[in-house]
Amino acid sequence: MKALFAQNQLDTRRPLATESVKRAVVSTARDSWEVYFSRLFPATGSVGTGVQILAVSHTGIKLLRMVKGSREAGGQLQVLRTYSFADILFVTIPSQNMLEFNLASEKVILFSARAHQVKTLVDDFILELKKDSDYVVAVRNFLPEDPALLAFHKGDIIHLQPLEPPRMGYSAGCVVRKKVVYLEELRRRGPDFGWRFGTIHGRVGRFPSELVQPAAAPDFLQLPAEPGRGRAAAVAAAVASTAAAREVGRRREGPPVRAGSPDRAEDGLTLPPYTMLEFAQKYFRDPRRRPQDGLRLKSKEGRESRTLEDMLCFTKTPLQESLIELSDSSLNKMATDMFLAVMRFMGDAPLKGQSELDVLYTLLKLCGDHEVMRDECYCQVVKQITDNTSTKQDSCQRGWRLLYIVAAYHSCSEVLQPHLVRFLQDVSRTPGLPFQGIAKACEQNVQKTLRFGGRVELPSSMELRAMLAGRSSKRQLFLLPGGLERHLKIKTCTVALDVVEEICAEMALTRPEAFSEYVIFVVTNRGQHVCPLSRCAYILDVASEMEQVDGGYMLWFRRVLWDQPLKFENELYVTMHYNQVLPDYLKGLFSSVPASRPSDQQLQQVSKLALLQHRAKDHSYLPSVREVQDYIPAQLYRTMAGSAWLNLVGQHRQQTQALSPHQARAQFLELQQRGRAGPLHPCRQPERPQLPQHRDPWPGAVSSGGCARGEPAQCPG
Repeated sequence: MKALFAQNQLDTRRPLATESVKRAVVSTARDSWEVYFSRLFPATGSVGTGVQILAVSHTGIKLLRMVKGSREAGGQLQVLRTYSFADILFVTIPSQNMLEFNLASEKVILFSARAHQVKTLVDDFILELKKDSDYVVAVRNFLPEDPALLAFHKGDIIHLQPLEPPRMGYSAGCVVRKKVVYLEELRRRGPDFGWRFGTIHGRVGRFPSELVQPAAAPDFLQLPAEPGRGRAAAVAAAVASTAAAREVGRRREGPPVRAGSPDRAEDGLTLPPYTMLEFAQKYFRDPRRRPQDGLRLKSKEGRESRTLEDMLCFTKTPLQESLIELSDSSLNKMATDMFLAVMRFMGDAPLKGQSELDVLYTLLKLCGDHEVMRDECYCQVVKQITDNTSTKQDSCQRGWRLLYIVAAYHSCSEVLQPHLVRFLQDVSRTPGLPFQGIAKACEQNVQKTLRFGGRVELPSSMELRAMLAGRSSKRQLFLLPGGLERHLKIKTCTVALDVVEEICAEMALTRPEAFSEYVIFVVTNRGQHVCPLSRCAYILDVASEMEQVDGGYMLWFRRVLWDQPLKFENELYVTMHYNQVLPDYLKGLFSSVPASRPSDQQLQQVSKLALLQHRAKDHSYLPSVREVQDYIPAQLYRTMAGSAWLNLVGQHRQQTQALSPHQARAQFLELQQRGRAGPLHPCRQPERPQLPQHRDPWPGAVSSGGCARGEPAQCPG
């Protein structure tokens, strides 16, 4: 915060700041000050906890106590424990002034005279996370004898399934009040039907609605912290992840299923195409020369295939040589160092003074500097997450997250790609396998990186902590013309094209030729520097780079090409285009000033456009002379007296009075487009502030394939 104040030259004697700086100050305070923007409630915990205050903010709850500060006379607040809203399943008030927070792996009991206010506030935040979720959490045990019903325990996470018939020609139904009711005929979540359908531990069935309540949709898999705990507590530790629930059930009900291991033919050597085992058979070192990593068998039958399979399974000891056959000894040494870094990141080897960020940077730098090592890195991580038997409970989970990060930065070779994608699809689509959600996310990252080239900026410590905590996205503000704000969910691999497509979808635009007319701009130095982003620029890379240069940066969404005709049905579309066109119109960029007095037709159109602007502000009264002057380009307004303009504007009042603000904006744009007799664009482009490296008119001369940071960009698709 001090650096931000110093950068923008703010102090008590000069407290004035621009809106962007104010936003940056508020954002920094919200993200970096632990109890700022929190509502504080008096609360106590059990004996010995020391809890004195409960803080509730947009990120979660914090347990606080007051300690004597070194400077402050009244003391300062110390954070004892933090829980995010993703960790809180639900909150109850068992008795007066008693709060029971049912968390992922524990319960927190607090006492507060403001218990009802706390519960209401926390429920409101949790409700936002649960919107449109297809997951529910069990609030009571349900152990029916009927095998057609879905059995579960309190705390289990259930993935709801659509009400579809079991197969062609059949209908799904059940008996309700001694009458057969077909599910397809019922309103989903309607009051007449007290049953739901869902899946857990690979089983599917129906269950009573009153035994569950909505749960937040999972982002990443959260494994139980303590496997020795009770069944319900272990499953509850999944934090709204059905994949984790299946993992607990899998470990309890039978031997582990090998993710990605295909069914082999009877001879043990014929492998299905595009599996990781087939890739290992073709490109890994000869397993018979690797006794230290091979599986020692008493019989010779199936020796080669089982040893190859073992090379793709978790190992507790560091590799002595690369998995892929590498002739260069230096690359072989690099591969063993890489594997040690993988083990350290997953917690299977000591960090030895390094941080997780240091280990991750080492891996990403090795892959960045030596392209030949990228396939080796992918194979090593896949090896360590397959049949993971580590004593570290979060080893496999961290391995999947490492794969997620690597896939966001570096692409694999075209040879490995189909095998890797098949492996990820097998995990994400096979019922009963764990880590389905993050496997799907890894597959998406692989495809994105192959298409757009991968992230460039290494993740910050804050981003890495978020990914390790299971948060794969952040909210980013985008400004549309006229100050319209859009807060979009930006994931690790979101590129500018994704943002353009999402905002265009809000404006009911779905065709690729429409997308090409819009661009994201990054604005820095208090609006003095404006640069278009390449369509393949990663938004988090841009944000990371800009935060180091200018914490008050902004991201703008603008239309730069006008080949497609305007549409007038969608309200956001009309408002956005009206806000962008209006300043250019008022500068006279859509009309040429005649040498003599404007024609009657021109005067009628300009006066009607003036009244439409007035109605777009939802004003129903006749505008004043001063207001009319603001609605007409200066070079045209000077051709007549103000009273004459007011009389002309008044002639159109009856036609426009019944229009809504949206209709007024649409008519304004329609008149402009009709007057141009073709695509809408200014007669000459308005100028913008000078860019650091080149000068272009603003905004029309900037091509849709512009680039961020002054670099030329060639972007696919």
